[in-house]
Amino acid sequence: MDLLVYFLYELKQKALTTYNLKFKTALNINLKGYRLIGQCVKKGRKSYLIRLHGKLLNEFKQEYIKDVLTHEFAHAVQMELFTKTKPHGKEWKSIMETLSGKAYKKSNINYCLPKNRTLKTYLYKCACSQHSITSIRHNKITRGIMTYKCKKCGQIIQPAF
Repeated sequence: MDLLVYFLYELKQKALTTYNLKFKTALNINLKGYRLIGQCVKKGRKSYLIRLHGKLLNEFKQEYIKDVLTHEFAHAVQMELFTKTKPHGKEWKSIMETLSGKAYKKSNINYCLPKNRTLKTYLYKCACSQHSITSIRHNKITRGIMTYKCKKCGQIIQPAF
């Protein structure tokens, strides 16, 4: 954690000296799953939240911090400097190169997590048949967010238990 805080401090110093920017950044190590390896979210005026993936941070440590934290911090700088630019456009690449001190190229490290997620299924029924639905749809039904109808009979499916 000390390395993470130190590296963020160094990035803030570079942003201050290079772009004359000073803004707040909070770090959360709460990303899970396989889709995101890092995220930068604007939380208010001159305030950003950088979210990192705990499993990847533990596995790759310094390389992950250097690559992903710089990447996400570059997004914060980009949002401060520009209003309408592409997330990984020429402005962001220029900022990334300035912060990292080298020409930008995608990392050689494969940060991708395996997509071996299996979903639990639940048994539902209607007037004409039984349906096996995933936990995602089941949770939406139990929370009252969605209802699903049988394509054959048009009746709303109900839990079979």
